[in-house]
Amino acid sequence: MKKILVPVDFSDLSTEVIEIAGKIAKAFEGEVYILHISVPGSFFNDDTSHLPLINNPGLEELIREDHDLKAMVHYLHERGIKAKSDLMHGPVVSTVIDEAVKFQADLIIVGSQSHGFLYRAFIGSVSDGIMRNSPCPVMIVPQR
Repeated sequence: MKKILVPVDFSDLSTEVIEIAGKIAKAFEGEVYILHISVPGSFFNDDTSHLPLINNPGLEELIREDHDLKAMVHYLHERGIKAKSDLMHGPVVSTVIDEAVKFQADLIIVGSQSHGFLYRAFIGSVSDGIMRNSPCPVMIVPQR
């Protein structure tokens, strides 16, 4: 369990997932890679030259997300845990799987929100998709 990948969505559950990842990383003298994936939309494309630099809600959101990721890394560093983060955009499940392969993750720890049957049947869940496609073990932390 030297390399732990933790996808976060900044929900309340993300804090608990980071805490668990930190405890495991500390026990195994490992490293935590915190990953947030923004779903692509009209804001995201390769050519950003046309985007205004101020008063852009998408840009402001990215700045806030980057700040939150850095705060999570700082939290782990203060506890003597090696950590890094990244902010990406793309399809969530496949991006997490790609990053797990690149990082050579030994474990993925992901939170799971409680959704009803219809949601799971028609939309699915990110944690389920990660679990089914992961190249390594996946720990799912349920919402309490």
